[in-house]
Amino acid sequence: SMWPLIFGGLGVAALGVRHGLRVLRQSGVKLEFPNLGSFAFASFKRDSLQGFESPMTRVEARHILNIRELNPSKDTIRESHRKLLVSNHPDKGGSTYLATKINEAKEVLVGKKAT
Repeated sequence: SMWPLIFGGLGVAALGVRHGLRVLRQSGVKLEFPNLGSFAFASFKRDSLQGFESPMTRVEARHILNIRELNPSKDTIRESHRKLLVSNHPDKGGSTYLATKINEAKEVLVGKKAT
């Protein structure tokens, strides 16, 4: 198989580019790269790296259920909850903790749990 050679070649090329950029910077050449941060990782915001809040807020519950509407209908909440729970159910290999958070988010948005 040629895959190890291809990946090895790409690795060597990446190291060569990195070394070349370092040499250029050290020699005083000003390098400017396009800012791809807002484009490439738009959904990976700084807020998404935080842990869960206690108690869960309505904003966090909407983030967990991936709902963008400020006041979603009960049907929208239930549909989003169902889709997430089906794909993350503990009986299907999903996390019990995540299933608990998905259920808690539904309760917060439907109004059965005080925030």
